Amino acid sequence: MINMKRYLKLIISAGLLGVSMTSCLEETFPTDGATSGQLESADKSAFNAAIASYMNTMSLYGDGGDASDAGFSSFIIWRDAMTADFAIVNTGYDYFSYYNQQLYIGNDGISATFWQRYYYLIQKCNNLLSISDLDPDGFDALYVGNALSYRAMAYMDLARMFEFKRTGVASLDEEAASRGIYGLTVPIVTENTTERESRDNPRAPFYKMYRFIMDDLNLAEACLADVHSVAAKNDASLGVVYGLKARLWLEMGSRFERYAEDLNTLISHEADEDLADFDKLGITTANDCFAHAAEYARKAINEGYSPLSESQWFDPNSGFNTPNNSWLWANIISTNDIAATSGEWQSFVSFQCIEANWGIAVYLDEINYAHGWMIDARLYSRIDEGDWRKTTWIDPEDAGASNAFTTKYSRGTNLSYDEWRNYQGYVGIKYHPANGERNTSTLGNAVSIPLMRIEEMYLIEAEATAHTSGVGAGKQLLESFMNTYRMSVGASYTCKAGDMESFTDELFKQKRVEFWGEGLVYWDYRRLELPIERGYPGSNHAHQYWFNSYPNHVAPWTNFYIPDHERDLNKGVILNPDPSQAIPLWEGGN
Repeated sequence: MINMKRYLKLIISAGLLGVSMTSCLEETFPTDGATSGQLESADKSAFNAAIASYMNTMSLYGDGGDASDAGFSSFIIWRDAMTADFAIVNTGYDYFSYYNQQLYIGNDGISATFWQRYYYLIQKCNNLLSISDLDPDGFDALYVGNALSYRAMAYMDLARMFEFKRTGVASLDEEAASRGIYGLTVPIVTENTTERESRDNPRAPFYKMYRFIMDDLNLAEACLADVHSVAAKNDASLGVVYGLKARLWLEMGSRFERYAEDLNTLISHEADEDLADFDKLGITTANDCFAHAAEYARKAINEGYSPLSESQWFDPNSGFNTPNNSWLWANIISTNDIAATSGEWQSFVSFQCIEANWGIAVYLDEINYAHGWMIDARLYSRIDEGDWRKTTWIDPEDAGASNAFTTKYSRGTNLSYDEWRNYQGYVGIKYHPANGERNTSTLGNAVSIPLMRIEEMYLIEAEATAHTSGVGAGKQLLESFMNTYRMSVGASYTCKAGDMESFTDELFKQKRVEFWGEGLVYWDYRRLELPIERGYPGSNHAHQYWFNSYPNHVAPWTNFYIPDHERDLNKGVILNPDPSQAIPLWEGGN
């Protein structure tokens, strides 16, 4: 018989760094008296289900939670709101404004929520791994592959959010240098981490984190070698592992191309004794990373996925709320999840769907709600006229026009003309309540949200290939994607870029259009060190959000702050500088 009290203590302490950040830990574990056989059967299934289920954990505002909290789905909105791509019509109900205004983004609840939620997700993965056979040919292989995929995703996100990158703000960058935190990511906690170790667990250097994540993905790939499809797309498949590898290799390629010293640092630590348990990366150049990025993106594509068609994109009942042939991975909200049962206005649908009559994105005469999210005006102006994605947003020249509604927009919305005409230009109509249900929140909130689409792999392949085989080869892939999947009949797309810088800019533009509202381009802004600019003549961003970060640096508000409480619990961690109000408001005129 297993000593269950001792077992629970071990997996809780091993599962989460800084577990006392929250007052209670609501978990369902096997009861006292469970046999090892019971742990090897039904309990592993429950532990596995708990991983995807945790993605929808949230705290209701009336019970002390933040008004923006809708589980991991709200993190998607937060990431887009931090960029230049999301503008809001009415700031009165903008619950995602803190990073836009550089307010309360230091030791405050929002950054702590990100930190805590990701480490709890890691805990869910560690719980399963701690009781599983890690042999890829063993009985637990499917569970292990799923847990490792989620853990790799969580650490990749944490590392990219919390590693402090240079901002161009002298006070912040100098403080980071004085603290010695450049190149440090986040503490690593595995199923084998003890409570004592977690109390003095320093932030892992980037080269160790890359090795750790890739090691998880290598084992996940072996465990899921025969899993080419899954019953529910909130479980990982082989294509998901390929996609995660493509993301990580692209991240490394961009870093090492820009910072040769970081590549040399990684190579110099390749044989470190404390990294001996991790697979070696085996690279010597940035182009090695880009080659792997293109390789794994193509492997994901070859798993049989295909980009969304025009009719799928604009389907008012299933568009961007139902898994399909394009989606590799999804966050699935069920009718039993709190976002559907109790969330009502505090839900992904409420925040994103202008059709939901219970939401804060909807226009209602009697209540001054947010009236939806808009695409950045400057980005919208750059969308090719023949690109059918352009009618995802209302052209300012079409706003309120009945003929435009009938000929261009009605196919993509459940709104009537009398409702649609209340929305101003640039407002997006990408997301819809589940099955187009506009009136019953318990049904309409139960949507699925893409975490990875195959279109991302096509664009990763094009970008990476431009580095390894020349801009011409990258252009050919981008043009093929656009002309095959995104241009209207009779229209054609030509990439006019003549060098790597202009090609990267053009590809990133297409990525911003393709994944608007999906929380992906935040990573690219940081990876490519691109400025986030909301203040410019003709901007449709609210005046109080007119902050422009500096070229060739990351926006300071995209450097996440590690909560002070973590330092209190873990003496090995060093905090990032507080990025609040680091950049002055742009005061230029329209």
